Amino acid sequence: MPKLWKLDDYDDCLQSPGPEEPPGVYCANTVVIRPDNRSELWRLIEYKFDETVFENSGADRAMYEDMVEICINKELNETYGLMAYTEVQSCDKSSMEMDIDTLDQSFLIIFCLLISLVIFSTWYDSSINYKRIPDHYKQPLDSKRKMVCVAFSLQRNWYRLTSRSSSEMNKKLRFFQAIRFLTITLVIFGHAGLLMTVSPTINPEKMEKLMHDIGSMILTNGVQITQTFLAMSGTLLAIQFLNFSEQRKSRVGYLYVVIAIVIRYIRLTPAYAFVLLFHATWLVKLQVGPLWRWGVETERVFCRRNWWTNLLYINNYVHADKPCLQQGWYLGAEFQIFIVAVFVLITIVKFPRLKTAILALVLAVSYALPALFIYFNKLDGTFVITLEAQRYIFWFDRNFLQAFIPTHVNFGNYMMGVLTGLMYTELQKRSIDLAHNRPFRIIWYLNFLIIPLTMLPSYMFYVNDFEKPSIWMAVYFAVLKNLFGIGACIFFLGSIFRINKVLQRMLNYPFFEPLGRLTYGAYLSHALVMRYMFVSVRGPVYYSLLLAFSLVAGSLVLSCLIALLLCFLVEFPTSALQSILFDGFKARKTTNQVDPEDVNVADQPPASAPEAEAKRTDL
Repeated sequence: MPKLWKLDDYDDCLQSPGPEEPPGVYCANTVVIRPDNRSELWRLIEYKFDETVFENSGADRAMYEDMVEICINKELNETYGLMAYTEVQSCDKSSMEMDIDTLDQSFLIIFCLLISLVIFSTWYDSSINYKRIPDHYKQPLDSKRKMVCVAFSLQRNWYRLTSRSSSEMNKKLRFFQAIRFLTITLVIFGHAGLLMTVSPTINPEKMEKLMHDIGSMILTNGVQITQTFLAMSGTLLAIQFLNFSEQRKSRVGYLYVVIAIVIRYIRLTPAYAFVLLFHATWLVKLQVGPLWRWGVETERVFCRRNWWTNLLYINNYVHADKPCLQQGWYLGAEFQIFIVAVFVLITIVKFPRLKTAILALVLAVSYALPALFIYFNKLDGTFVITLEAQRYIFWFDRNFLQAFIPTHVNFGNYMMGVLTGLMYTELQKRSIDLAHNRPFRIIWYLNFLIIPLTMLPSYMFYVNDFEKPSIWMAVYFAVLKNLFGIGACIFFLGSIFRINKVLQRMLNYPFFEPLGRLTYGAYLSHALVMRYMFVSVRGPVYYSLLLAFSLVAGSLVLSCLIALLLCFLVEFPTSALQSILFDGFKARKTTNQVDPEDVNVADQPPASAPEAEAKRTDL
């Protein structure tokens, strides 16, 4: 079998030639084997032409493609008895210079402006600390002008990052910070597996064997881990919305849907836009190498073309096959479901007698929609991850585009989280403690075994090609997709009531507090970190389990460091300014309006934090 990857020495090819000689050139190529019925090996090989978005690719093809094809075919024919088509994707030249355009300059201007604001705000906050006491940074100031000036203060924002609230509700919900961090760790681990598949490896057969190992299905179907974020969002939204509604004596109008959208948009978008701009400008300039342009220039082009789909949170439907910040599909889906969930919660508060009927209808629709969609679109009963789909990072994969990222197939687990929040609120009103409920305790412990085992049956979709459409396949998809969310919600409910006190003490360790608050920034930035670690290689790598864990650990640490930078430059200052902005709105609100900040899907602020600055939304 021909090698999946073959790389010449990149630096040797680009060594500076003499003044009278043409520049050194290194071309990345897609080699597609020509059909040859005389070759038994041909029958094992599939081929697919890649679409290209690389700058100057047309000129590079015209100049180098024939020569490259002759060289590659000579080696293929002599070694394997095969012939191939060769398509030049991009060529790096020793004469290339870094091109900086207006958009690149705009990122530098914005970055320098943010740094300047942090320096000024930190100095100002320190200068008005007349008594030179640490508690100064924990207290609200006596005017809005001062609060605006200290929004970027490092000392004040460091306190917000590391503080812990002493309120009873926050103590019960504190474990969510640990769940956030552990979940993003698993997300990075899964994406590492994806990048190991698309980057040059000496042992690609190892990844192929995983697809035929039933035990690896737990790992392969780990894509379900993102459902934890959805279930978490729904749970926290319901708990805090109902708590706020009770304080307002249920006077909550539908106008709040608009207010909630505005608040959430302001909270999420600045950091998101900052990372998008970096992907569209300076990411491609961080490194060079045989695969660097293939792995990064596509991101640059897609972000410049389709950035608006991300900022409107519709990127999981519009231009999903040409994604900018591909992991942003989750933000689009969650934002859309959030709007529906707020509307449902307001309806429940306004019509409490119809609460059961409303919830039953919403859950029925959320479960039926994906089943009907799978049936009529003739899709598999699970999201099948193929090596061919991973080759193009799922850009063109039908299963990914239709059965994984759309909102309507992810709706159920979010609404199950809403139901969990409603159940907790109702149990609390009735003074019922699930920690003393023996049947629930048994279910809670069995949950740790059942959920991993539910991933194993998906193996049958990797070894069989079933006839479609199929009713049982549609039902299987709906059940398995939402079963993970149900299991997560059972875990949340039991953890709130502290069924296992040892586990709760572990999840409530103080170091999880800041790590949980860095999760959003880490989610936004981990893709660029992992591109740098995986796609900048100069030759094939032998991937072992130890190396994989090392790369995951490195990606996690670097992602958290970049998230820390995002927190101080964008996230926390935005949150502080937003709090000040809507504080003025609260002073003018009518009786049917609510304080949007109070129902932000987040951990509550420390009691001494100024004007709810420390409120943060989960992913």
